[in-house]
Amino acid sequence: MTIRIVPTQFATVQDAITAANPGDSIQILAGVFDGFQVTKERLNIFGCGIGKTIIAGTPAQGSNSGIFVNANQTILQGMTVQGFSENGVLILTSHNILKHIESKFNMRHGFDGDVASNNNLILKCIATFNGISGFRFNDSEHNCLIDCQSKLNDSSGYQSEAPNNMFIACSSVENSTGFNISASHTLFNNVVNKEGGDGIRLFGSSNNIIQNKVSNSMENGVRVLNATSLHVIDSNIIRNNGVVSPANTAGIKVEALSSGSTIRFNKANGNIDVDIEAMAPANTNNTFDGNKCMNSIPITICNS
Repeated sequence: MTIRIVPTQFATVQDAITAANPGDSIQILAGVFDGFQVTKERLNIFGCGIGKTIIAGTPAQGSNSGIFVNANQTILQGMTVQGFSENGVLILTSHNILKHIESKFNMRHGFDGDVASNNNLILKCIATFNGISGFRFNDSEHNCLIDCQSKLNDSSGYQSEAPNNMFIACSSVENSTGFNISASHTLFNNVVNKEGGDGIRLFGSSNNIIQNKVSNSMENGVRVLNATSLHVIDSNIIRNNGVVSPANTAGIKVEALSSGSTIRFNKANGNIDVDIEAMAPANTNNTFDGNKCMNSIPITICNS
C-alpha cells in the first residue's frame, strides 16, 4: 500500500489516481484542486478537512460533477466540493464510505446516488445551497446516512425514490421539503426545521418514521399521500407546523386514500390548522393509538 500526495508528488488528484494501485491512499493537501473521477477500487482519498481542501473548477472526467465515484469500496473524506454545473459528488458504485465532506453551490444535487450506487455509508456530510436537493438517492438502495446536514437547498433536503435507505440523526433545515421519500425507508432521530413546504412527505409505502422532531414547516409536518401506505409513524414530536397557514395543513396529515398505516405515540401541538388530521376514510383505514395533541380531525384519533 502506497500513499500518494497531491500536489507535492502529483499535480492533480486525477494524476495520483492514474498512478495508484487498488488499495492505495491519496492525500490531498490544503488548497484548491480540480474535480476527479475515482476509477480504481479500494482507494482511500482524504483531504485536510472541510474548507481546507477544496474541489472546484474543472469537473471530473466523464462528468460535469465535482467528484465522480466510479469504483467500489472508495473511502472519501475531509474536503469541500463546490460550484459545479451538475452535482458536487456523484456516486455510481457500491460499498463506499463518504465522511466529513461538504458539498455546496452546485447546480443540481450536493450528493447524488445514481444507478446501482447501493450499500454506501454517508457519514457527517453537509449539503448547502445546491440547485435541487442536498442528498438524492433516487436510483439506489440500502444506503445509510448518519449525522448529515442539509440546509438551504432549492428543493428537498433528502430525496429518495429507490427503497430501503436509512436516515439516522440527520438534520434538514430551510429546504423546500425536508425528506421527500418513497418506499421502505427508515427515518430515525432526525431533526426537520423551517422547511418551505412539508417537513416529511411520504409518497410510497412501508416507511418507518420513528422518533423524529419536525417543527416550523410552512405546510404539513408529516404528510402521508394517497396510497396503500403501511407506514409506521411512531413517537415523533411534531410542533408549530403550518406557519403560513395554507388551507388544511396539519402536524400529521393522512390523506383520504391512505390505508394500512399505524400512527401512534406521537406528540403534536401548536400546528396550524390542526395537530393530526385523517381525511375520511383514512381515519378508519389506518390505526391511531396513543397520540397526544391539542386537536384532531376527527377528535377520536387523538388523546389530549
